[in-house]
Formats: sequence, C-alpha cells, structure tokens
Amino acid sequence: MAVWAYGRGSAMGEQGLASDDVAKRAFDSYVAGLSALDPQMIAAAFDESGELEDPVGSRVRHGRDEVAQYFSEGLCSVALHVEIEVVFAHACGGSVAAHWHMRAVSSSGAMAKIDGIDVVKVSSEGLILRANGYWDQSAFRKALSV
Repeated sequence: MAVWAYGRGSAMGEQGLASDDVAKRAFDSYVAGLSALDPQMIAAAFDESGELEDPVGSRVRHGRDEVAQYFSEGLCSVALHVEIEVVFAHACGGSVAAHWHMRAVSSSGAMAKIDGIDVVKVSSEGLILRANGYWDQSAFRKALSV
C-alpha cells in the first residue's frame, strides 16, 4: 500500500494555524474524546466557531454546542464501547490527515468495524477549526442495528 503526503510541515505553522506538534495534540484530544464517548470532551477539542462535517456530505455542524449535540445523539447514544486505532496521521500546514480503524459495540452487543479518514484544520491555539470525516455511516449504523 502506498501512502502519499503532500504539503509542507512547519515548526511555526502558517499565520493563525497550528504547528505540526500542536495540530497532532489537537487531533489526539479529539480521538480521546471519541474513545471516551464523551460529547463534551469531543466538543472541547473544537474552537468556539469550529465546524464538523462528519461524514463528508452530511450537514455541517457549527460551534461546540452543535458538535456536542451531534455526538450525543449519534455515536455516544448508540455505542457502549469504542476502540479507535490511528493507523497513520500526518500533520502539515496546520492540518492533520489521519487514517483510522474503529471497533464499536452497541448496548445490544452488536459490533461494527469501520475504517475512515479524518482531515482536521487546527488553530494556533490548538483548537479544531474544521473537521471532515470520510467513512460509511450507513454501513456503521446497519452493523450496530440502529
């Protein structure tokens, strides 16, 4: 499998955007919130005016309240347990692109395994400005029987 990454990594980051290290820490905070199934922890990784399009093609959520509500009514309401393995994450230009595997178990015991890619843009303050998720939501929901 070939992995391609384009862009420039900068220790200082573009004006207003995070350095590579700060961007990776922000992404790690986001994944930690998802793994904990904690909508408030997930939302705290976002800037006050941050945006979430997850999966891409769905309605864009604006701000921490909408992000928290999306996860509260979605993943956090249907999954009893999740494990997320980040296969590869590359930071450059204030963004992180990451390939991940998720295993989720519903309260009824149904299990879902999915792969996805997230692309997040992070501010110099270490908060997510925009997150785009690429994954098959309908297959995930079907596997969890929701």
